[in-house]
Amino acid sequence: MALTTRCPQCGAAFRVVADQLRVRNGLVRCGECATVFDGRACLVPAPDAGAPRAAAPPVPSAPPSDPPFDPPYAHRAASEPAAPATQAPPAVLRGRADMQRGDAPPVDEDEPDAMADGAPEDEADWDAAPRPESAEAGWRPILPRDPAHDDREPAFRIGRTATACAAADAEDAVQVPGEVRTRYSNAVDSGRTPPEFLDDDRIQARQLVRRLWAYACVLGVLALAAQLVYVYRGAIAGAAPALRPVLEQACVPLQCSVGHARRIERISITSSSLRPAAGAAQGDDARTRLTLNVVLRNRYDRPQEWPALVLDLTDISDTVVARKIILPQDYLPSQAGPAFAAGSEINLAIPVEVAGLQVNGYQLDKFFP
Repeated sequence: MALTTRCPQCGAAFRVVADQLRVRNGLVRCGECATVFDGRACLVPAPDAGAPRAAAPPVPSAPPSDPPFDPPYAHRAASEPAAPATQAPPAVLRGRADMQRGDAPPVDEDEPDAMADGAPEDEADWDAAPRPESAEAGWRPILPRDPAHDDREPAFRIGRTATACAAADAEDAVQVPGEVRTRYSNAVDSGRTPPEFLDDDRIQARQLVRRLWAYACVLGVLALAAQLVYVYRGAIAGAAPALRPVLEQACVPLQCSVGHARRIERISITSSSLRPAAGAAQGDDARTRLTLNVVLRNRYDRPQEWPALVLDLTDISDTVVARKIILPQDYLPSQAGPAFAAGSEINLAIPVEVAGLQVNGYQLDKFFP
């Protein structure tokens, strides 16, 4: 449904739609002077274009067939004098351009006002209309309006109004002096630093860091491998005999040696005996010289380290009265090799000397020191 509103600044009247008023909270802009005002507060009754205007008062019509509605408190309202109604001035919102100019927008004097001629006639119609003398005469029955006879249709005005609004918007777009700053998340967004894929210095620095990390990883792997070779050098040489010379050369500056297999259960004592030394007699210091004859056999398929021997001397009650540890360097002959060859056998004659003990028996065992 179209409504008619009047600009309070220049007096121009134009039609608006209720949906437009509801969307903008009633604020509209005048197409003539570009003044923003409350359209709902400045609504004026729309003139009926189809009915001719008459200056004479209307002829009273016959009363309706329905009984008139008698509202409550009507007699009280008729007895009390009506207070003069004061209409509040409509709210006017001046545009930004008007506030900057400090004066009212000029009104086009040459353009005829669409509603200027109709305003006095409307006022004359209102003044000439008969006023009710009592409350009963002022109330009339409310009848539903026939939608079929509603000649008020929504209308939109385009052309000069839209052009004026566009000009007013362009005029309102005034540059405010000052510095406009934008907050950026980093230096790349602000333009002070090029993107990462265009920064050659950053790319080269990252490549250098990656190379350093790669070198460090390689050095770490090599150091770990060297430690493993140092710890398990004997097992590596036993599993790969061809690497033994290389490992022995590497151990020279480190002052280490490359050992052999140490499987004590694969070394057996084939025979042993403990006898007094031939031609030896007990000395003045009561020392007794004995000879331990031992036969050792390596039953392993690889060379092994020479084992150490443990000799326990017992008395007549089979109680251990002395224990002697015989290391490989104490019993090996000079012609013996550095390792106990695989499947080989060796006969040993080891001298043993005891003092002040009555030896009646012995026990012999082997171990790797």
